[in-house]
Amino acid sequence: MDKSDTGTNKFVHRHLSQLKVLSRLLEHELDASKGSAEVTLDRELFENLLDTVEIFVEDVEREHGGRAVVAAKPAEKPAVTRLN
Repeated sequence: MDKSDTGTNKFVHRHLSQLKVLSRLLEHELDASKGSAEVTLDRELFENLLDTVEIFVEDVEREHGGRAVVAAKPAEKPAVTRLN
């Protein structure tokens, strides 16, 4: 294994803690809604979960020499519509 692979592996390993916290939070939310077919998340919590994943992906791409950093986010996120 060359030096750059080792550096990338250490980088990813350090940043996995973000995803571990995210995983535990989602597991907690599932446990809290036992007996129900639906899981309800606060909008702010969901946005924070999504931000955590996006930051992880951007950091890994930047470190791994992948795509250019994603363009700046729009000032306001689009509303999500649910169809039933």
